[in-house]
Amino acid sequence: MPLFETTDKLTVPLDGAFDFFSRPANLLKISPPELHFQLVDGPEVLTLGSRFTLQGRRWGIVQRIVNEVIVWEPGSHFVDVQHAGPFKKWQHTHAFEALPDGGTRLIDRIEYETPGGMLGLVLTVKAVQRELERVFAYRSQQLSRLFQNGE
Repeated sequence: MPLFETTDKLTVPLDGAFDFFSRPANLLKISPPELHFQLVDGPEVLTLGSRFTLQGRRWGIVQRIVNEVIVWEPGSHFVDVQHAGPFKKWQHTHAFEALPDGGTRLIDRIEYETPGGMLGLVLTVKAVQRELERVFAYRSQQLSRLFQNGE
């Protein structure tokens, strides 16, 4: 199964980083505008079993994505899985580690299976990896900007 991993060093303490990522609305602040993400439904703050629904558009295709939090360890990590959306499988682990300088290391690990059907002909493993690299590079820039401004 394909795997994407990336690491960011955040200038905010672990509790602040975990709090930021536990709020689904913040996903909109760190996602590239061309994804056209909207939070359709979800809690203000995630907990175990929380579901949240996003809607986005990429390559002219509107997608509705429903994710559920299946692991919740505050201050350490959480895992969400896609129940509805473009991928056959999507499991995203967000892991947080306190750094000696007071910042946080954020490790994202995404296990996925590409879509089937016509979409799967376009979204090959290689194409998904490139897209994830692009999306997470944008996210990294946004996180730096937001946390430098005291978000």
